Amino acid sequence: MMNRWKKRPIAFILLSVFLLTATVSPALAQENEADSDITAASMIGDLFVLRPLGLVATILGTAFFLVTLPITAGVGNTEVAGERLVKDPGRFTFDRPLGKLP
Repeated sequence: MMNRWKKRPIAFILLSVFLLTATVSPALAQENEADSDITAASMIGDLFVLRPLGLVATILGTAFFLVTLPITAGVGNTEVAGERLVKDPGRFTFDRPLGKLP
């Protein structure tokens, strides 16, 4: 009986990933289309899945940037680290139209 309860979190995680993948697929399919072809499904997927993930990536990237700042400053790589860890996720999250993927 105890073994059955251990498998439930794994099943829940797999089901969640499957549902998120099914929800985001229409948004990702719109990548190469023009702005006028942005659909409601891509906007919803962007708003509820991609933007929150972008915000998390921006926050984590900022934290990693601050933690590694003494090292990157020592080797002169601060600008590149800031670009990749903070600016790129920030642009993805805040600077693009809703539903449009880069």
